[in-house]
Amino acid sequence: MSKVKQAMDVYLEGLRNQHAVEMQAVGTIQNEMPRMEPYPDLYAKMKTDHERSVTQAARLDDLLAKHGSSKSVIKQAVTGAVATVAGFIHVGADDEVLKNVLAAIGFKAYEISSYKVLLVLADAAGAGDDKSTLEQSMKEEQEMGDWLGSNLPNLVHAYLERKSA
Repeated sequence: MSKVKQAMDVYLEGLRNQHAVEMQAVGTIQNEMPRMEPYPDLYAKMKTDHERSVTQAARLDDLLAKHGSSKSVIKQAVTGAVATVAGFIHVGADDEVLKNVLAAIGFKAYEISSYKVLLVLADAAGAGDDKSTLEQSMKEEQEMGDWLGSNLPNLVHAYLERKSA
């Protein structure tokens, strides 16, 4: 098997994996959003992030189809179950909003790194024309990660205010 063919196989698996990750993000955000309404800025950003994740999953579907492949139904089922659990993992915790934001920051770092890997794999697989699509999704993840990180102090203060009210 040629190195390019091997790289394409790994690249396609990476695209399927990332699609599953995006679908997990969609489910997790969907489950968490109703409980974040008391934090209007966070709620609005989560709504945008949810929409972006749906779009990113569609982009990945398109890339897979372009290369004659499709998403993994098994990974979809597993990540759907994980998203359901993840979306409710901090329910009832007094500091749920803080725990969810910390988890989201870590998840964004993972997603950004995954897109970086896909960019390298796209080159190795001879799919350099896919890079602009991958870079767009990575940029969107970076924007959300940056917003979460820079707004963490504000979210902590909002949490403290709600707690003392």
